[in-house]
Amino acid sequence: MNHVVLHDVRAGFFLMVGLTMLAFICAIAALSTVMHPPRWADRKLAQF
Repeated sequence: MNHVVLHDVRAGFFLMVGLTMLAFICAIAALSTVMHPPRWADRKLAQF
């Protein structure tokens, strides 16, 4: 492979890795928003 093709392949690889990491971070943020635990101020105290 010549230099230009190798550079394009490497750039595409890093672009895909970056977009995959961004999608993963967004998925984690969405899940943590949907499945967030109650805040300490909103917790009900255990009544014994």
